Amino acid sequence: MEALTVFLAPRGITAGVREALTDWSGLGLIDSFIWIEPGMVSATRVNGLLVTAGNQDGVSLQSLAGTGSYDRIRLCVLVPGIAGHEQVDSSISQRIAEMLESSFGGRPVVRVRAVVARSGETAVLDGLAQGGWHNLVLSPEESAGPGLGHHQLYTTNDPFDWGVHAAATCAGVLGLWSGSTESLLDGEAPLPGERARLVRAFYRTMDTTAVGAELRDQVLSLGNGVPLPTYFGASAVYIEDSGLAARVMADQLWEKHGRSLHGEREHSAPQAVTAIGPWAAFKMMFGFLWAALKNAPRSWAQRVATRVKSETAAAVHGLVFGSAPSQYKVIVDGVDRDGLPVSWLEVREAAETLEKLLDDAGTPREHRAPADLASFWQDYADGALTLIDAGERVTALPPVQVGTQRAVLRRTSAAVPGPDSGFSDIPTPLAAVIQLDSLEPYDFLGTLSMEGRLQHAAGDPNLGIPASTALEALRRWKVVSEESYAVRVGTRIGQSLISVRSEVQQLLDQIRRAASADDMLAGVLARQKKLALWMKILLAALLLGLVVTAVLVAQETLDPLKGSGIGAGLAVVWLIATLLIFMNGQRELFHLMNARSQLLSDDEISRRNLSHALRDLHRLGGAYSQFLAWSRIIGTVLAEPFGRADDQARTQAKFVQGLPLNVKVGTATVQPAAVATAAAQLRHDIFAVGWLTRPWERAKATAGDLIGPRGYELTAHPEAIYRQSGDGELSLLRLWIGALDAAGTDSSPGQEIWAGVLKDITGPRSAISSGLVSTVSEVRDSAVVQTSLDAFMSGVDSTPDEGRLGHFDGAVLTDLARNAGRAAVERSVPFGSHSGLARQAGLIQLSGGIPQHEFLVARPADGNSWLGGAPQRASEDDTGGSFTMPEGPTF
Repeated sequence: MEALTVFLAPRGITAGVREALTDWSGLGLIDSFIWIEPGMVSATRVNGLLVTAGNQDGVSLQSLAGTGSYDRIRLCVLVPGIAGHEQVDSSISQRIAEMLESSFGGRPVVRVRAVVARSGETAVLDGLAQGGWHNLVLSPEESAGPGLGHHQLYTTNDPFDWGVHAAATCAGVLGLWSGSTESLLDGEAPLPGERARLVRAFYRTMDTTAVGAELRDQVLSLGNGVPLPTYFGASAVYIEDSGLAARVMADQLWEKHGRSLHGEREHSAPQAVTAIGPWAAFKMMFGFLWAALKNAPRSWAQRVATRVKSETAAAVHGLVFGSAPSQYKVIVDGVDRDGLPVSWLEVREAAETLEKLLDDAGTPREHRAPADLASFWQDYADGALTLIDAGERVTALPPVQVGTQRAVLRRTSAAVPGPDSGFSDIPTPLAAVIQLDSLEPYDFLGTLSMEGRLQHAAGDPNLGIPASTALEALRRWKVVSEESYAVRVGTRIGQSLISVRSEVQQLLDQIRRAASADDMLAGVLARQKKLALWMKILLAALLLGLVVTAVLVAQETLDPLKGSGIGAGLAVVWLIATLLIFMNGQRELFHLMNARSQLLSDDEISRRNLSHALRDLHRLGGAYSQFLAWSRIIGTVLAEPFGRADDQARTQAKFVQGLPLNVKVGTATVQPAAVATAAAQLRHDIFAVGWLTRPWERAKATAGDLIGPRGYELTAHPEAIYRQSGDGELSLLRLWIGALDAAGTDSSPGQEIWAGVLKDITGPRSAISSGLVSTVSEVRDSAVVQTSLDAFMSGVDSTPDEGRLGHFDGAVLTDLARNAGRAAVERSVPFGSHSGLARQAGLIQLSGGIPQHEFLVARPADGNSWLGGAPQRASEDDTGGSFTMPEGPTF
């Protein structure tokens, strides 16, 4: 219920009330109010000061009536019971009350007249009580609590001393204190006749921000270890061999998804060895003999061996090597232009370039859909969450079991290291040389690259010492997280990329050898001339034998029949001998023909497999960039699943000086032992298996809003984030990482858990909260002291027994009234609220109705006016500019 509180006060000493209330408003101790003085009232306009959060702004009641919405309105007229001070004319107060009732939609107006009297004051007021108003006389006393001793407040002209006590009581009666939702006078009819009541008020507010922040930190923070979740009433246990658990989970993930990162391959069938038949042998032999006679045996051998041409292989190798020598060097030699070991980014870019070049070499072009790895990254995240909270998410990635109990890792970093776990111990000059300055702990390929580059730099005389030092630091750092789940998964992807790169190297080598297949003939061609010589000698021998035989037959020395037989025999011997020498001499040529045929047959498959391998290399590079991005995101969420802790909350203790004794503002003192005990009890009940599901789902659901306009597509479909690339200008993952680094994870899951904790410890388990706030720090005599909660409250948070409500100080009553027991407390009305561990409590005590003539500061009215002086006239100025700022206290 929103209420409008209006003070109407004369100028002068009442300024002390205004200043005290304004200061407390700035401290957040009281709600807003409006302050009006008679000089601010004109014939048609009522101006005032609106005090909110310590700020004073000019406002008119008419404009406020048109824009504000209030359920209840309270009007308090301050009546200083001090001689020589102005009073508010009854006509002004009556006019303002009626204007409030009519202008604010007929809302009821609680009319209060607060008479501030002090002990020993000689002034008297004409008409102390007024009909139709709640006439209250502030008891001139100061006490720490009900039923305790008090001391009188004597007459004074100090506006600050006078005002601070009056302000405290008025704030209590009017429900201005923080934690007070209503006033005890709301809905209560004023006393009949000219009667007034004594009143006193007590108020306590205890700030528990530091205690709450410490408890929240210990309950929700994972800095001191992962909580042991409960499962059917039993607690999980910690995993002792975290490396084994991480390796098994990574292996299970790879078993399910590893094949999605590799494309198809083609395999060549072994080339059948072609046997050379007799007729083919004779044809080849005579062909060679004819070439020998023409003195061209080498040309014949080359023509026979190169029936299958290698122009395609040569074109592919020439294009790859000639058009992209640097990319070729990256893939084959593994070094960049500066001679440094290449990074996986350079390998991925080189693969993309070479793949495009293959299209230009005749490989058919087609639209290639990017690999859909959404389920891979979803399962990767689920595996990390399961290692921390033992929840069942993916059948293939079950929780770790130790015996019959579920088990979790002790630290989130054993699953996925957080963003603060990176390595950056590289001097700036050295970082400029090796072109690397930092690493994430799960960046397997980046670590290999940095190690190689540091080793390379260590050989430089100018960089040897810093490079060796950095290399040693890198290796020590790597040991800390190399057994984590993220590193295991990154190693799997990185090793696959290295393996495919080696495959590309082999395929390029095969294509190179196919392109230079003609070089294989060099040795064979060198022996063709010698073989041709033997063939010529045999042919010459045959011809010589035939000539001799023919001469003998011609001379009739030899019988023609026998001569024919000898000639035929010589021809057969020559043919057999020539064939044997030819076949034996060309055995290497025949083997080379078959080998060359196999090589050139494999070349086409090698070129197609090269295209597949380059595509895999590019796919693995993209997957590795996604892996790095998802590891950063998951590591951030695991490090702070409930949002970032509010470090400023620990320094917001309020220590207020100058308060009256009946008002105390304290701060609960943090007691480490009590907080640790309470946190241990609460964590056991809060965290069940699968407790990380809510923070993770909330992180994904808010990613679109966190990213900004670019993340619009994720608002309706949060799961689309799994299909985003890991880097590049269009990557939403990179934008999400930047947003998480700047703003942290969504805190709503933590707020939900914390709200449940506060409800629990302020309800059925209130004993926990009592132990947390058992000691309070407060200002006493300009010094901060510690006291017990009971001593701080002094009974204000409980209603006194009806039989012993106590008495007011009767210094403002006549002897007759005191003897008649008019100073007795008739009612005690407590108020207050709990906001988590914080407490606001107050107590208002009232006497019964006392006739005004029984007050020392009152005398019977002899006129219609109860004022002590001449009535003030309203200003004639009707303009809106008639507002004047009230002056400060008048002494």
